[in-house]
Amino acid sequence: MKKLLPEQRDFFRQIADLAFVNPFSRERELADWRLLNRAPGGLDLSQRAEEIQPLLRERLQQLQPLSDFRITVYQGKVREIMEYAWLFYQFHEFQDRFNQFIVDQERAGDEPLELPFAAELIGCFQRAGFGDVACAKYIALFYQLQRGFYFINSSVSGDCPSIVELRMRLWNNIFTFNPHWYLDYLLGRMEEFSTLLLGATGSGKSLVARAIGCSGFIPFDLKRRRFQESFTRSFQAINLAQFPASLLESELFGHKKGAFTGAIENHPGVFARCSANGAVFIDEIGDIDIPTQVKLLNVIQDRAFSPVGSHEKLRFSGRVISATNRDIEHLRREGQFRDDLYYRLCSDVIVVPGLQQRLRENPAELTPLIAGLLKRVIDNPDRQLVARMETRIRAMVPEQYAWPGNVRELEQCIRRICLTGSYSMAEKNQLAEGQAFGLPESGAEPSAQELLRHYCRFLYEKHGSYEAVARITRLDRRTARKYVVG
Repeated sequence: MKKLLPEQRDFFRQIADLAFVNPFSRERELADWRLLNRAPGGLDLSQRAEEIQPLLRERLQQLQPLSDFRITVYQGKVREIMEYAWLFYQFHEFQDRFNQFIVDQERAGDEPLELPFAAELIGCFQRAGFGDVACAKYIALFYQLQRGFYFINSSVSGDCPSIVELRMRLWNNIFTFNPHWYLDYLLGRMEEFSTLLLGATGSGKSLVARAIGCSGFIPFDLKRRRFQESFTRSFQAINLAQFPASLLESELFGHKKGAFTGAIENHPGVFARCSANGAVFIDEIGDIDIPTQVKLLNVIQDRAFSPVGSHEKLRFSGRVISATNRDIEHLRREGQFRDDLYYRLCSDVIVVPGLQQRLRENPAELTPLIAGLLKRVIDNPDRQLVARMETRIRAMVPEQYAWPGNVRELEQCIRRICLTGSYSMAEKNQLAEGQAFGLPESGAEPSAQELLRHYCRFLYEKHGSYEAVARITRLDRRTARKYVVG
């Protein structure tokens, strides 16, 4: 059995501890700098990892050539330290290739791809003395870790305190605050932990939900050298505001052919489409009626449901992520949202900060936000273009502007400037008192038809669908559409 010198043991223990620290936390940053024996500053997480990796490689090779590393020559606490240190090293050796694989899988869609470097990675584990079960477990964990970092980092950009806290919260939501617990007890067993996202319209709740839903544990098949499913399939989303109440049950739970007029074929609902490794995202959950809330509660509580028109019991095994832009506490007090459903949805409650809060905390955050949003319009915008766009926005938008549409409004602001060179702030922030829903400043009292037309347009702007307008106003869809476009 190999033994470590005190100085070696201390170094590898620091590496092993590093493997379990939230990568978005200040604690991780300080731990990296201690390991590098340098004062904090100047490097982001990936850059610090690039500097730690050769240092770790050198220390491992001082023990024996990396190709000869055997975990079986260590025992007790030393074995645990060396196992995590070796795993930390191997993860970062393959990190870039996992990152590219995520991009390739996202492009490929729901059909799982073969892991192109599987043979090499499996060989590393086998030579180091890991059995097949441990090998499959850790390859799946590597993939999950990289997906978690990839989706959180790409979905939540910015450096203000509330965004830094949000990234940390999301990582903990996926891997828990104590990764030792996750690794020992909860790996692949997170379905009982629901998440409720709160925040204003346009703040990015759907992106946050996707970051969680695409980052679940997906088992790895050693023989086929691929993961059991694509993460694109493991995330299923539904926006309840898009459907009239009469169709909500069908969209959630599915229906059988002939269950009602127009049901010309079997239709799997969002719960049926969700895999055991996946997550269902239920957006606008604050808008559903009490009867639907009861049915939803039963599914989450009993993990079983039946499609409309069927007595067949189907099982739901995924996680539940829900979101609302409404004041959930007010809805509960008014009896519009059931307490028992709320307590089934709130294993973790995460508030997504609005754009106004983010800019108040750090005005400089506007620059990276513009750069990120410009990428959706122009591939790889240069710094000069970002700077020109920011100059125009700051010239046209008051410093204390509330950004009621949040990041979504900023995105459309950028698009409008690209098209027209100018931007007028959201109309509802320029209205005089009493001019709700964009009514004209004519001084004349509006007719009922005018009020309804402007109200329907306001609802359509907020929810983005004629179905939502029809459901809220209790008009049929064609009439609601007439008021919106007429």
